[in-house]
Amino acid sequence: MKKILAFILVAVMLCTMFASCSKKDSDLETVKENEKLVVGVTVYPPMDYIDDNGEWAGFDAELAQMFAESLGVKCQIVIITWSQKVAELNSKQIDLVWNGMTASDELGQQIDFSVSYAKNAQVAVVKKGSTLTKDGIKDAKIAVEGGSAGATVAEETIKGTKINKVTAQTDALNEVLAGTSDVAIVDITMAQNIVGKGTFDGLQILEGASYGDEIFAVGMRKGSDLKAELDKFLKEKYADGTLTKLAEKYNVGLNVDALK
Repeated sequence: MKKILAFILVAVMLCTMFASCSKKDSDLETVKENEKLVVGVTVYPPMDYIDDNGEWAGFDAELAQMFAESLGVKCQIVIITWSQKVAELNSKQIDLVWNGMTASDELGQQIDFSVSYAKNAQVAVVKKGSTLTKDGIKDAKIAVEGGSAGATVAEETIKGTKINKVTAQTDALNEVLAGTSDVAIVDITMAQNIVGKGTFDGLQILEGASYGDEIFAVGMRKGSDLKAELDKFLKEKYADGTLTKLAEKYNVGLNVDALK
């Protein structure tokens, strides 16, 4: 009898241990236990930016807040260094990267992506009145955000000889404004919304200097069970018209084929 009781006790302990481990490995359960979804971003209008009231706004910011609400938790948006996004995810400092992120094959070897929800491309931005041409970009001083799709274009497509890597895409634009760089390679999604306006009124998109077709997706740790919930959420928000309304509000191009 004692042996039977001991066996049952061990079995119960093992089941408890395995259940605990399984729960611990679940990003979804961790988010619910912590009662918050931590989303890593950079200041990147129109996707993520701080509005006049000091609140996070933007296409991605609004979606992230809606997703957190669907999980029954709060959304905590934190600023990260873009080149460190994978490290931030893997160290569990953040749960998701939701920041107009290009879903490249190279990055996909390190993290998982949600279903793609938007489209993008890279463009060259110069000062108004600049005589720089697309052919001359290679030998110009090029500003890019480190670890971005723009950096990849500058290095691999343009094959620039003088590349200045900065922390954020807005920093790259400021480099051009300051005259410390001749051109910035940034997302067209951002450029169309802020170049030629306000702080960046002195800049313009260089005609004919557009590079590649990209898709945006949300990034998460490899094997994260947040993916299934997030994919379902994005497709539902497309089906009920929420994504279309947000796209019109923020001038973002949806990846409709992936969302159907």
